[in-house]
Amino acid sequence: MSDNAIKTIRLKYPITANGEVIDTLELPRPRVKHLKALDEAEGDVDKSVRLISALAAIPPSAVEEMDGEDFAAVSEAVAGFFGGVLPTGGK
Repeated sequence: MSDNAIKTIRLKYPITANGEVIDTLELPRPRVKHLKALDEAEGDVDKSVRLISALAAIPPSAVEEMDGEDFAAVSEAVAGFFGGVLPTGGK
């Protein structure tokens, strides 16, 4: 795997998922199985939430509790896998 196969993002404001405090997310390069999560979502933000959830292996509810600054940083990291644009179908 290349150096950018997994991106590690430190959260400024930790979240809780499955009873565990999470201050770092590891995001692997997206595969089709991750992108399928977009089919279940409506709206660009919900699609981003579901994609981050699938990549980080945390529930969507945990992503929804993420601070806006952290959500933006994680979204930017995910977009980096796609040349800087999230594959949400938005315009």
